[in-house]
Amino acid sequence: MVINTLTRGMAVHLGTGLLAIILISGCSGKKDFKNMTFSGTMEMTEHVLGAKAAGRLMTLNVKEGDLVKEGQLLATFDRFEQNKKDYARLNVLYKNGGANQQSLENARLLMEDQEVISPLKGIVLVKSAETGEIIPAGGGVVVIGDPYDQWVKIFVSEDLMHHLSINQTAKISVDGSNKTYKGHVSFIADKAEFTPRNVQTPEERVTQTFAVKIAVDDADGDLHAGVAADVKFD
Repeated sequence: MVINTLTRGMAVHLGTGLLAIILISGCSGKKDFKNMTFSGTMEMTEHVLGAKAAGRLMTLNVKEGDLVKEGQLLATFDRFEQNKKDYARLNVLYKNGGANQQSLENARLLMEDQEVISPLKGIVLVKSAETGEIIPAGGGVVVIGDPYDQWVKIFVSEDLMHHLSINQTAKISVDGSNKTYKGHVSFIADKAEFTPRNVQTPEERVTQTFAVKIAVDDADGDLHAGVAADVKFD
């Protein structure tokens, strides 16, 4: 099984994806950083799952929105059933001294090449294929989101960057909930970019900002990707 982990908002995606708006309170005079609110959108780490070998997708046991368990069989390819039988037969022979361990191991690997298994407890975000389709080696079949690995990406103006450091703690609140979550700075971009939004004034158009990722330390089932979130630093 092939697993590609996508972490939106990291260095390769800083200029794309969902854009955050910086909301600053108390802007008159000296800026009070701890009273400022930075707004963004909840994101979750995603895993694109597929099979090592090319083949026709025969079974797809999940749909978008399904909760899956770690180790759950999600899909199989056209040679799975035959390879499974071959492995079972060799396993019997091996136990009776009629096959060696290398042959048994090769049969197991061939079987596993034809299946897609979830590596984590998560939620099906996207079905990338349908049964009957020919999938290339490494091609994605489903995308699984990790609800316990969520974060917010915000953009902080360059004049405020001296207030921030890796592992700095913060409080996160989301629309539609009275809960407040704990978080910490897990990533700070090393290059500035222009304010990523439709700005209102010429002054804002020349403002450069840094992307900052705030990881949620106590994410739970009430958090959902795509929901607006506010961040205040401790």
